[in-house]
Amino acid sequence: MIRSLIVAVFGLGLTACQPVSGEGGGEDVARVGGDTVPATYDWSFVAHGGSADLDFGDGDWAEGVSLFHMSCLPDSQVVRASWDGGSEAVLTSGTATGTFRREVDAAADHPVFAALREGNALAVGMDDADLTLAAKAPGRAQIKAFFDYCTHPLPPPPEPVVAAATEPVPPPLEGDDQPDDLSGVKPVEPGVDVVQPDRAAHEPVDR
Repeated sequence: MIRSLIVAVFGLGLTACQPVSGEGGGEDVARVGGDTVPATYDWSFVAHGGSADLDFGDGDWAEGVSLFHMSCLPDSQVVRASWDGGSEAVLTSGTATGTFRREVDAAADHPVFAALREGNALAVGMDDADLTLAAKAPGRAQIKAFFDYCTHPLPPPPEPVVAAATEPVPPPLEGDDQPDDLSGVKPVEPGVDVVQPDRAAHEPVDR
């Protein structure tokens, strides 16, 4: 995604950032130097290639605009944040605040990130511009999904399905493939009982 702060969109020298109330009176739109960030901007989470990204922007991870970016590895317990501008920024969410360095690992359970997970806006204070990024309902779910990814191991892959072994069928014995010779057997007429002869009656008797 193009890592471009709103500074690049509205020009340099922006110094003030204030939230704008949405239709319901909530702070759901960021404002920078008098210019309103598009109302469609929100947080979006995507996992790919074993890592995860969280961006505040237009939601187009591949070619879109991101005002603020975070990334992590699964169960790493750390988060890296990046933005356009200075190498340091003061991040504030709720009552928590801290100074963070760009592209440097920070604890995923930092109070600022904990407050962000609770649904608070994230204020980004920099030398040349400030941002206040407030999540909508879908964005709050994306934030939680991202930090869950950063602080929990991935589920194990499914077990491979192994086909049950089958016993080999023995080859037919020699002559088994020939049909039985039934030429001397007469068919039994319907209604006629077949009586087996008494073998003893036909055995020779010694005299």
